[in-house]
Amino acid sequence: MLDRLRKSAEERKTILCFGIDPVLEKIKGNGKTAQERIGSYFYDITDKLLEENAIAAIKPNYAFFARYGFDGLYSLEAIIQRYRNKVPVILDAKRGDIGSTSAAYADEAYNFWQADAVTVHPYMGSDSVKPFIRNGKMVYMLCRTSNPSAKEFEELECNGKTVYEHVAEKAVEWGTGIVVGATSDSIKKIVNITNGKHVPMLIPGIGAQGGDLDMVCNAIREDFPIHRINASSSIAYAYEKQQNKTPVEAALNEANKLNETIRKYMK
Repeated sequence: MLDRLRKSAEERKTILCFGIDPVLEKIKGNGKTAQERIGSYFYDITDKLLEENAIAAIKPNYAFFARYGFDGLYSLEAIIQRYRNKVPVILDAKRGDIGSTSAAYADEAYNFWQADAVTVHPYMGSDSVKPFIRNGKMVYMLCRTSNPSAKEFEELECNGKTVYEHVAEKAVEWGTGIVVGATSDSIKKIVNITNGKHVPMLIPGIGAQGGDLDMVCNAIREDFPIHRINASSSIAYAYEKQQNKTPVEAALNEANKLNETIRKYMK
């Protein structure tokens, strides 16, 4: 999976990941059912982003599809099938349970949904995470996330280190990736742990949450192509701030703005 991440980034000259989070109230276009509306809206945007080499992965968020019942889940299946052989597909499902349940969740993510990667909670330890570690797939453990209250647990001190630093160390040990938000400078400490160890990061928080893109890119300079910087609503619903543009035009404009910075760091 690391090789595929590198190849996709090098071919497209970006590490931008498009997070697909359907919100029907914001989706413009035709279609009577939720499935039709989600499909037509996100196909048009994603097709254009790929055509213009503006993204190097997609990250559909399971919850945003499941909230619409089977219509939403059928849309998720269709999106993954449409793009899984074109770019890496990261299923943002945030799974994690006792070993046998995690194994069932892993089968769902990889065998049913046919995702290339999945996000998981590390809180329950190795028997919760290791069922997701499979050849050709990637696990992204939540490490230092981008939400405002992340520090309530993730920054607690434990044996002289924060919880998120312990998670980063386990990612090195277990051979997983990690989710690291762009909304704090914790990524600098994490890089000190992971540098040279080929730990891919999935980095949300750049778009609507206002993370510092230059700070992030500077921090992950080493092995830059294995990482993915995610933007979701800031791309998908960029038309809200670009009143004279269609959703597709606005999404591409927003992705191109992010790529102007990202491509300064591509070797």
